Amino acid sequence: MAIVSLKIGGRFYKFSCNDGQEMHMRELAEGLDKRAESLTKSIGFMQEGQLLAMICLLLAEEKQHLERTTNSKILEQATDQIAQSIQNLALKVNVLAESLEQ
Repeated sequence: MAIVSLKIGGRFYKFSCNDGQEMHMRELAEGLDKRAESLTKSIGFMQEGQLLAMICLLLAEEKQHLERTTNSKILEQATDQIAQSIQNLALKVNVLAESLEQ
């Protein structure tokens, strides 16, 4: 296990992670630190716990938005596929009806 020191909200925290995951952890922390900096600039000073809770709320909101967007796209694709299948079936029914009429 590796120990990595990460800066989030201008404060440093030590975390343990699997060997080789240090860079990934730093990248994640860098994103969180940027969010914290942006929040602090827009809202002003916040206590450590409040700042971290606010970052969590923003991440939860972003996750929810992505899930809704993804679900909407999947539903749209499924609807298109169903419509195409119905159209293909209608063509086959028409061909069958024409052959029965002859």
